[in-house]
Amino acid sequence: MVNPKFNKVVEEILALHDKKNAEYGTKENPLNNLQECTRLGLDPTLGIVVRLQDKWSRIENFYRNGDLKNESLRDSFIDNAIYSLLAVTILDSEGEKK
Repeated sequence: MVNPKFNKVVEEILALHDKKNAEYGTKENPLNNLQECTRLGLDPTLGIVVRLQDKWSRIENFYRNGDLKNESLRDSFIDNAIYSLLAVTILDSEGEKK
Protein backbone atom coordinates (compact mmCIF):
# COMPACT_ATOMS: atom_id res chain seq x y z
CA MET A 1 0.00 0.00 0.00
CA VAL A 2 1.29 3.42 -0.93
CA ASN A 3 1.78 5.90 1.90
CA PRO A 4 1.75 9.42 0.39
CA LYS A 5 2.82 11.13 3.63
CA PHE A 6 5.83 8.81 3.96
CA ASN A 7 6.74 9.31 0.30
CA LYS A 8 6.58 13.07 0.77
CA VAL A 9 9.03 12.85 3.72
CA VAL A 10 11.36 10.67 1.62
CA GLU A 11 11.30 13.32 -1.11
CA GLU A 12 12.08 15.95 1.52
CA ILE A 13 14.99 13.84 2.79
CA LEU A 14 16.37 13.56 -0.74
CA ALA A 15 16.13 17.30 -1.34
CA LEU A 16 17.74 18.14 2.02
CA HIS A 17 20.53 15.63 1.45
CA ASP A 18 21.29 17.06 -2.00
CA LYS A 19 21.32 20.61 -0.62
CA LYS A 20 23.62 19.79 2.30
CA ASN A 21 25.83 17.47 0.29
CA ALA A 22 26.67 20.33 -2.05
CA GLU A 23 28.37 21.94 0.96
CA TYR A 24 30.11 18.83 2.31
CA GLY A 25 30.93 16.45 -0.53
CA THR A 26 32.69 16.97 -3.83
CA LYS A 27 31.49 16.29 -7.37
CA GLU A 28 34.13 13.59 -7.68
CA ASN A 29 33.24 12.01 -4.34
CA PRO A 30 29.92 12.92 -2.72
CA LEU A 31 30.92 10.92 0.40
CA ASN A 32 34.26 12.71 0.76
CA ASN A 33 33.47 14.42 4.06
CA LEU A 34 32.34 11.15 5.63
CA GLN A 35 35.38 9.27 4.37
CA GLU A 36 37.82 11.85 5.73
CA CYS A 37 37.84 10.09 9.12
CA THR A 38 40.00 7.39 7.50
CA ARG A 39 42.88 9.87 7.92
CA LEU A 40 42.44 9.27 11.66
CA GLY A 41 42.33 5.52 11.17
CA LEU A 42 38.56 5.33 11.61
CA ASP A 43 36.09 3.53 9.40
CA PRO A 44 33.65 5.96 7.74
CA THR A 45 30.67 4.08 9.12
CA LEU A 46 32.07 4.58 12.62
CA GLY A 47 32.23 8.31 11.90
CA ILE A 48 28.55 8.16 10.99
CA VAL A 49 27.77 6.28 14.20
CA VAL A 50 29.32 9.16 16.14
CA ARG A 51 27.12 11.63 14.26
CA LEU A 52 24.08 9.44 14.91
CA GLN A 53 24.90 9.35 18.61
CA ASP A 54 24.98 13.16 18.61
CA LYS A 55 21.56 13.26 16.96
CA TRP A 56 20.14 10.72 19.43
CA SER A 57 21.54 12.75 22.31
CA ARG A 58 19.60 15.76 21.01
CA ILE A 59 16.45 13.66 20.67
CA GLU A 60 16.84 12.20 24.16
CA ASN A 61 17.44 15.69 25.57
CA PHE A 62 14.20 16.85 24.00
CA TYR A 63 12.29 14.09 25.76
CA ARG A 64 14.05 14.86 29.02
CA ASN A 65 13.82 18.66 28.88
CA GLY A 66 11.06 19.34 26.35
CA ASP A 67 13.16 21.84 24.44
CA LEU A 68 15.75 21.97 21.66
CA LYS A 69 17.77 24.94 20.47
CA ASN A 70 18.87 25.53 16.87
CA GLU A 71 17.13 22.49 15.41
CA SER A 72 13.67 21.00 15.77
CA LEU A 73 12.92 17.45 16.90
CA ARG A 74 11.67 16.75 13.39
CA ASP A 75 14.94 18.00 11.89
CA SER A 76 16.91 15.75 14.23
CA PHE A 77 14.91 12.71 13.11
CA ILE A 78 15.37 13.67 9.46
CA ASP A 79 19.13 14.06 9.92
CA ASN A 80 19.15 10.68 11.64
CA ALA A 81 17.48 9.13 8.58
CA ILE A 82 19.97 10.78 6.24
CA TYR A 83 22.99 9.61 8.24
CA SER A 84 21.57 6.09 8.35
CA LEU A 85 21.10 6.06 4.58
CA LEU A 86 24.61 7.42 4.08
CA ALA A 87 25.95 4.55 6.20
CA VAL A 88 24.09 2.08 3.98
CA THR A 89 25.58 3.78 0.91
CA ILE A 90 29.11 3.43 2.32
CA LEU A 91 28.52 -0.20 3.31
CA ASP A 92 27.23 -0.92 -0.19
CA SER A 93 30.27 0.81 -1.74
CA GLU A 94 32.63 -1.22 0.45
CA GLY A 95 30.82 -4.39 -0.61
CA GLU A 96 31.35 -3.49 -4.27
CA LYS A 97 35.10 -3.13 -3.67
CA LYS A 98 35.42 -6.58 -2.08
